[in-house]
Amino acid sequence: MRLLLVDDDEVLVQTLSKHLTAQHYAVDIALDGEDGWSFVQATSYDLIVLDVNLPKLNGLHLCQRLRQTGYQQPVLLLTAQGQDADKVAGLDAGADDYVVKPCTVEELCARIRALLRRQSASGTTVLEWGMLRLDPGRCEVTYQESLVPLSSKEYSLLELFLRQPQRVFSSSAILERLWGFEDAPSEETVRTLVKRLRHKLKAAGFEDAITTLYGQGYRLTPVPTRVPTCQSDDDAYSSSNQMCPRAVALAAWEQFKEPMLEQLAVIDQAVTRLQTDSLSQAQRHQAAQSAHKLAGSLGMFGFPAGSQLGREIEDWLHTPEETAELTHLMTLVANLHKELQVPPQALNLLKNEKNWVSLPPDQTLSLFVVTEDASFLRSLQVEGSQGGIQVNGVSQIRDAKKAIAQQVPDAILLDLSCSPLFEDSLSFLEECSIQYPSLPILGITASNTVGDRLEIVRRCRCRFITKALTPNDILGSIRELVAINQLADTRVLIVDDDPMMLATLQQTLSRWGIHLFTLANPDQFWQTLTAISPDLLILDVEMPKINGIDLCQLVRSDHTWDKLPIMFLTAHQDPATIQQLLSVGGDDYLTKPCTESQIIARLGNRISRSRSFYSPAKPISIVNS
Repeated sequence: MRLLLVDDDEVLVQTLSKHLTAQHYAVDIALDGEDGWSFVQATSYDLIVLDVNLPKLNGLHLCQRLRQTGYQQPVLLLTAQGQDADKVAGLDAGADDYVVKPCTVEELCARIRALLRRQSASGTTVLEWGMLRLDPGRCEVTYQESLVPLSSKEYSLLELFLRQPQRVFSSSAILERLWGFEDAPSEETVRTLVKRLRHKLKAAGFEDAITTLYGQGYRLTPVPTRVPTCQSDDDAYSSSNQMCPRAVALAAWEQFKEPMLEQLAVIDQAVTRLQTDSLSQAQRHQAAQSAHKLAGSLGMFGFPAGSQLGREIEDWLHTPEETAELTHLMTLVANLHKELQVPPQALNLLKNEKNWVSLPPDQTLSLFVVTEDASFLRSLQVEGSQGGIQVNGVSQIRDAKKAIAQQVPDAILLDLSCSPLFEDSLSFLEECSIQYPSLPILGITASNTVGDRLEIVRRCRCRFITKALTPNDILGSIRELVAINQLADTRVLIVDDDPMMLATLQQTLSRWGIHLFTLANPDQFWQTLTAISPDLLILDVEMPKINGIDLCQLVRSDHTWDKLPIMFLTAHQDPATIQQLLSVGGDDYLTKPCTESQIIARLGNRISRSRSFYSPAKPISIVNS
């Protein structure tokens, strides 16, 4: 669940955020009422904590505005004023609870949990996945309108899947969400629970409701798409949400359209004031900031030309007044209005591409192949040499055990299609799964029967591929699996003053199992950094007060964090800007707007390089059976 803390007491919000993050909540922080309102406009929150005495827009007025605009989730008010009249005013403004400071963090967390439980019990939202429905108000599950009886833990597991239907949940992630730390069982209990839930849904008529991604976790099986116009061979988007790129673009644009148009309205006002020579420097700067945000965001919502226009408008507003031509600015703004009046283009999302991860020149992927087919091994080696994958292999399992014990590869590929000793191959896979729990393992099998595959997956975790694929496709599957393993459970902190950018990245990265923590106010940077301890830091270059370059230098000057991978977000691609980003300690940069494939590929490369450099894998011996 995602929570928003709006309070100008920095010590309190950081302490509370740390406690809530430890309880597996995603937490955003705003230090004044206006920022809090901006966050709510850009992101959906399950609960909001508001201080009454906020700068710019106080908590009572913000709470009233939230309720007037239809916000239905719980609101908890914090105040140092404990009179009955103050409490009545807060509750009349629409708050669900009222806590008087000083109070303990434990009490605040308990109040938050109580409100979330109450909201869950109210049943305002029915969760659906095809013909499957879960009603939180009644605690009922139905399939095709027939009741499905579930135990408490089975119900909780299904609710977890339905609330994030696109996400793959590892066994450890399920343990964290369904059990407390003190009473957490083994991962075998998770497998048993998934099996029971799958069996009960199958008995109700929902075949194959839960998909097992071996080595990764579990997720809901995608339901057939209901957007027939999007199913051409060229446009079909085969990702987990089964939506075509244009449908995704339309949905994203509808969600963030109003904040975008508000930024455009700021630019319109600046043009009007320029025509009457009444634009102040502060207003000019505000308009430039709005153009900067549009330049960085519009391309991610299907308006690449809009991003370019936003960049040109920003450049114009930074140009000295005596050399700038107002008619040119008016033309740019008019063209931007026209651009936003048409539907967005199809987003450049990750399609069913096998080679979307581009390895850095100095980084190669190591694949170990066990096969008796010498020509097959040679074809993989030739293809791998052209794409940054070092392919080594042997024909005998006993030799494979010795080689892997000496140097652990990034992935293992076992050719079961030509192995005469099937039982030995299964034992080898089983040993690898136990000794290397995070190592991607792929198997090539000539049999497509359910029985043979079940025999394999019951003994070990393994992803199946067919030998009929081209070497390029096989290596692409290996790249993808390695990248997913690299990104899973990675903690990323992004600092950006644009709530729309933060919300967009939150949606994009959560699909890959990345834990993204967002910060809009750089003043809270150091406390947030130490509380979260991220694996990677993303900094927007241009922010008010403290910019990304300053924050990067701050990190690089501290001995504890000086090796933390840092990526920049920038709307500028000129050599001087890029040189400056790298010279202050940046490891990489993303140019706004950026596509999902660019984000994931660059993150994967940077995280992989960091882990391999600072935490090299130690060889682990496999005991011969």
